[in-house]
Amino acid sequence: MKKRLIVTIMLGKDPSFEFVKRSFKEYAKKVNADFLCITKSSAILKSNNNNNKLFFDALFQKISLGDLSDNYERVLYLDADILITPHAKNIFDICNDDSKLYMFNEGVLSNREKELDLISTRLHKTIKDKNYFNAGVILFPKNNNFLKAIRIHDLEYFVSKSSWFDQTYINFKARVNKIPTSFLNREFNRLGKDGDNEKRFESSFIHYAGNGYCQRKNRPIYILNDYCDLYNYSLTVQEKIIFTMQYALQRFNRLKNKLKFF
Repeated sequence: MKKRLIVTIMLGKDPSFEFVKRSFKEYAKKVNADFLCITKSSAILKSNNNNNKLFFDALFQKISLGDLSDNYERVLYLDADILITPHAKNIFDICNDDSKLYMFNEGVLSNREKELDLISTRLHKTIKDKNYFNAGVILFPKNNNFLKAIRIHDLEYFVSKSSWFDQTYINFKARVNKIPTSFLNREFNRLGKDGDNEKRFESSFIHYAGNGYCQRKNRPIYILNDYCDLYNYSLTVQEKIIFTMQYALQRFNRLKNKLKFF
């Protein structure tokens, strides 16, 4: 059995994927881990949302990653809107209890009572703590059944009720399986909250979820600029052309999906 794997899901042609992937590959070499980029969804469920199908298919794929732990002792999952900084610390060494699941507790930053209420309803018991974990960075425990055997009816419930169904289902599954969970240091999942915009460069993993660091529509440009600053990298002419074309196509497709006359 191999020791470590870093895995991400990149469906479609988001122009920032290339630079995110480069940072992941560099980090994988640094921490002596294999790297896997999933570009085609094999999830049991598929999205019926034509406006954002790739995004939702990626979420379904995320909650189908449990089998990866059969071939690796530890698996690190990363969302595709994360940059790993060149000075990033070794998460496998720092989070060294391989019996535990590591995720960042988003409940300390935001009110997630609605999501916790949904989990309580499905568990048939009231959750008294406010722990709600962000699923953008997940360090899986060794030899576990976490995210295996997808509970279809539970998943369908969260899809119909939750604003963040993948994340809430993952929180539910951790609780229902009673997986020992440790709080991941924010350094390994730096979300854009509380006006800490410039502090992101001090972290190991920068997570550009939502509108935390920039408007969602500008995220690819923001990620690209941060990558170039962090890695002291200058785009080639060809890279500039490819990025510009992919970004324009992405913006056009999003606009087209909003307009009925196309």
